[in-house]
Amino acid sequence: MSVARLDLNKCVGCQNCVNICPMDVFYFDENANKSVMAFPENCQSCAQCYLHCIGGSLTMSTLRASYAMSGGRALRTFPIEKSQYAQETSGSWGK
Repeated sequence: MSVARLDLNKCVGCQNCVNICPMDVFYFDENANKSVMAFPENCQSCAQCYLHCIGGSLTMSTLRASYAMSGGRALRTFPIEKSQYAQETSGSWGK
C-alpha cells in the first residue's frame, strides 16, 4: 500500500503533505501551487499525507506493497503542546 495521486486538480496548495511526510515523498511546485510526488517509492504507507489532504487529491493505493498501516503509526500528526504530551505519556489521555 502506498500513496497515489487521485486528482491533481483537487490539490489546493496547502502543503500539508509536504510538511507532514517523514520520507520526503512530496515537494512543492511554487509555479503551479501544487504538491508533486517526487519520490513515491519512498512511501512507507503511514497515510499521514492522505489523512491531512484538505483538497482530497490523494488516495492510498494497493498496487504497490510496502509496510502495512497500523493504528499506532497514525496517532499523532502535528506537534502537540507539552501538556497534551504529558497526558498522553502518563496514561491520562482523554480523562
